[in-house]
Amino acid sequence: MTPALSCYSTALVEYLGGAAAEDLAAAVHLWVRTDRPDGALAFSHHDRVDRGVLVHDHRPDWPSARAALAGLLAGEGQVIVSGNAFHLPWSPHHGVRRVPHWFLLRAHDAQGWLVADPFHALMPGGEQLPYAGVLDDDALRRALTPVGRIDPAVRNREVHALGEPVDIGPTDAYRWLRRATAPPAGLPAPWPGTWLREPREVLGYLRDRLTSDGALLERHVDDLWAASRHQLHRLGPDPDPDLADAWTQLPKALRFAADSARRGRPRTGVAERALDAVAGLTTGREVHRARG
Repeated sequence: MTPALSCYSTALVEYLGGAAAEDLAAAVHLWVRTDRPDGALAFSHHDRVDRGVLVHDHRPDWPSARAALAGLLAGEGQVIVSGNAFHLPWSPHHGVRRVPHWFLLRAHDAQGWLVADPFHALMPGGEQLPYAGVLDDDALRRALTPVGRIDPAVRNREVHALGEPVDIGPTDAYRWLRRATAPPAGLPAPWPGTWLREPREVLGYLRDRLTSDGALLERHVDDLWAASRHQLHRLGPDPDPDLADAWTQLPKALRFAADSARRGRPRTGVAERALDAVAGLTTGREVHRARG
């Protein structure tokens, strides 16, 4: 059974297979970058679990993208693609919101492209159920329609979706991931900017920032929703019930606070209490992988 994660980590675990779900649980953390020039926060939810072998690739037009994807499928057997949720009929964002959404290509023949999207979540726009089916060329072209210019907070999610900042290529191109042609160099990836990594420090910073800036809270509710799902995955099948409940309630409380702020009736106390509850239950046993 595919674990309840973000669309990015769901596709990544499905692609890697084997013990990837267990590896991800051991790799989960919550780090935040605080000095982005665009004013948005950036989040890292886990260490890399692909051993650094995946890189982003792209093409400017559909004919060249189609040829590249067909070649990758023939050589690798499957490909993670960065689709456009606005054009995915199985997505709650269909026809509503242009945001990147990862899913997998599994095969290609005269009948079309076999796609798989194991992501399952109940979101404000509705429920996304796992999907598997065959798309013809035109349907796949629409599904991979470049998202174009996106909010910096959304771009940051894709930049850090593998766990560390990577070059995702232009968002006005057709995009996917492939295995690197050369082995990883073995050097740590650069982490530009100022990052907080210690759990209490991260949660205290988020409490101060998100409860004092309704617009910033609105931009990053989805990031804390993803953090909740990753943290619950880390806690495993037999978690501390209070900590699991605190992580479960956090995105609900933040969504309520963001909706209230947008209506001109801020409920900052709701967000403060939810973040304080998680922080208060964070102990020395929490995973701490701060890097220098």
